[in-house]
Amino acid sequence: MARSDFLQSLVEHGIVHESEAEELPLRYGNKDFDIAIGLYGHLSLPDDRELLGHLYGTSIGKAYVPLARTLFQAEALEKLVRDMALKLQCIPIYYLGNVLTCATARPEDEAATATLSRLVGSAVSTVFAFPQEIANYIEIEYGNQEDLQRVCDELSDQARNPDQITPEQLKQFASSAGVVHLVRGLLLYCIKNNASDIHIQPTAKALAIRFRIDGQLHTLLTLGSALKEPLLIRLKVLSGLNVVERRLPQDGRVSLELRDKSYDFRLSTVPTAFGEKAVLRAIGSSDQVVKSLDELGLSRRNRKLLGDMIKVSHGVLYVTGPTGSGKTTTLYSALSSLNTPDINIVTVEDPVELRIDGLSQIQVNTAVELDFPRSLRAILRQDPEVVLVGEIRDLETARIASQAALTGHLVMTTLHTNNSFQAITRLVDIGLDPYLVAPSVIGVVAQRLVRRICLHCKEKYAATADVLNVLFKDWTNEEVYFYRGRGCEACGNSGYAGRIAVHEIFVVTDGIRDMITKHASITEIEREAVRHGFTSMRYDGILKALQGLTTVDEVERVTAAVKRQG
Repeated sequence: MARSDFLQSLVEHGIVHESEAEELPLRYGNKDFDIAIGLYGHLSLPDDRELLGHLYGTSIGKAYVPLARTLFQAEALEKLVRDMALKLQCIPIYYLGNVLTCATARPEDEAATATLSRLVGSAVSTVFAFPQEIANYIEIEYGNQEDLQRVCDELSDQARNPDQITPEQLKQFASSAGVVHLVRGLLLYCIKNNASDIHIQPTAKALAIRFRIDGQLHTLLTLGSALKEPLLIRLKVLSGLNVVERRLPQDGRVSLELRDKSYDFRLSTVPTAFGEKAVLRAIGSSDQVVKSLDELGLSRRNRKLLGDMIKVSHGVLYVTGPTGSGKTTTLYSALSSLNTPDINIVTVEDPVELRIDGLSQIQVNTAVELDFPRSLRAILRQDPEVVLVGEIRDLETARIASQAALTGHLVMTTLHTNNSFQAITRLVDIGLDPYLVAPSVIGVVAQRLVRRICLHCKEKYAATADVLNVLFKDWTNEEVYFYRGRGCEACGNSGYAGRIAVHEIFVVTDGIRDMITKHASITEIEREAVRHGFTSMRYDGILKALQGLTTVDEVERVTAAVKRQG
């Protein structure tokens, strides 16, 4: 049987090997569409799936649109109700010039397109997307605040005060369709809005549901307090936690299952004065790929410094910053760049946020006394070249990590400090001797996340003299331009969409090692680092503001506590 052009393109682009091409029709069917759908389920990497989509789209003369990277227009979604979108296996993307662009699994079907056109009352342009993607994004994109509020109102009518019902009745209510739908809706809303956290916080008379989007907390819903227990029980069931334990903090993991992928969330519960509070941290999807170092937003100079440091055969590299500043993302990128078959990389984390093929990743489990020190001692008997320690929390872990570095291992870890230089004082403060700190530390990367300007409403403006006099000591009255977002539908009128990191990298030179050993002050060490070319996080932020990536206000807000001469 002659091979189709689509099959041939799969071979030419490396999606399948020559020897596999003849088996595909037998495995999935003779039609190109069946082969494309079958292969989509077989491929795990997003880049491979995207290439497959483009090749199939080309074979039928239609564009492929990866829905995971698509901005859905609210006006377009309103043109087609959810039930019809599910029935027709299509999802509207945008509406422009009286033409509705829809993603469908069968964009070449002219009869179906004509039916859709009559249904929405406008011309329709179709693009290709895989049916699994369409089903997922119908569920994600059609969810909104009004739908969640409606579900909450219905549940509030059904809910009774926990003191008035038995524990068994409470558990039954927590597993009811309404509560299940509400929890799933909250997780889907988190994905839709790229939120990093969901806060479920009890107050004196209500329950507040808040989302952290681009670093800012927004209250989405305020529920009746009677829904607190059912909501918490449902989350505990999903994460395998003890549903009756309310006095102690608990940690677990919740997975949201979709058609072809799952999204993971880390769940933390703590007792408060008004009852248990839960926070869900979005970790990522099952097909998430670790960012490369080039995708971290590092300046050219900082990219080279970090690249050089992780090539060192032994020593400790610290990444510092507050919770939620992207430290783990940076470390995973560094590990990924080193991850080759000839290098043994072992990690100990709490929790393992992203599973990476080729790495031996160990999850801390305090229930069986598997903590950081014990895990790290065991790791060093596993013949590693590179070790990742999720966080330095105590003297014992810091001492083992430093000794491992001095005996020929590259150790990467995180530390909670305000800036890069404070990592040195922090290590000494927890009890690590300067004679261990000085020879073991390679360098410190400090970082924060700033909000990125929305690309859809970005505008350029001339900075005022007052602003320039504050930012630049040597400003000479020349005009300088910055950027800001006006606010639009795409960014919820905030002017921002997404975040980018600002960094400072402190490289420990031989001269600085001597200074650490002699108990030099942080001011003296900083002065020496500046003499060797150190630039501050604020300096990096201002450069990114000049490039139009973020705003001056964001840089000032985020780096106010770490300002230096820059």
